[in-house]
Amino acid sequence: MHEKYLGDSYDLVKRFFCQRLGAVAPLYAHEDFVPPAIRDKYKAVTTIPILSEHPQGGFGVLLDPDTGVCLPAQKPSGATARYVSLPFIVELNRKLRPSYIVCFDQSYYRKHELSREAQREEKMKFLRDGGLSSFYFKSHAPFLFIAQKTETLGRLLDRLVSAGIPECRFQPFETPGTRAGSS
Repeated sequence: MHEKYLGDSYDLVKRFFCQRLGAVAPLYAHEDFVPPAIRDKYKAVTTIPILSEHPQGGFGVLLDPDTGVCLPAQKPSGATARYVSLPFIVELNRKLRPSYIVCFDQSYYRKHELSREAQREEKMKFLRDGGLSSFYFKSHAPFLFIAQKTETLGRLLDRLVSAGIPECRFQPFETPGTRAGSS
């Protein structure tokens, strides 16, 4: 999260997610993606507190890189202010065991042989192979939703659809052992 973008429409989407998904589990922003100097302002505009220690009970984690999620073969396995890798997400899930993860993902390789949708499918396939279910919210502010439990992911989707978001805005989720669009 870069300070020059603080308060933009993407932050309002994050605020909406925090409010809608809190019924499933409260959402916290991962500290690696929100610089210390803007954390108070970030929390004020998004209403999302920074994850500084492991909360009691269920919780969600927002990963908020400037750009998004790298394709499996594109970047190393860590995270930077600009990008988060899929291995980082799988390891974060293993280590923290959140109820769910939401990741801003505007990353799209324009000169890649795969279409935007196919690139999203590649990312979901990687997560599926890592034992995680996922779906995409397709918008000018796209987000990847991830959960260990398919039921939790279904609850997230239900909360968003019940808020009036058309189902066509979601790229079907992948669950371990299935392909996109089949369950």
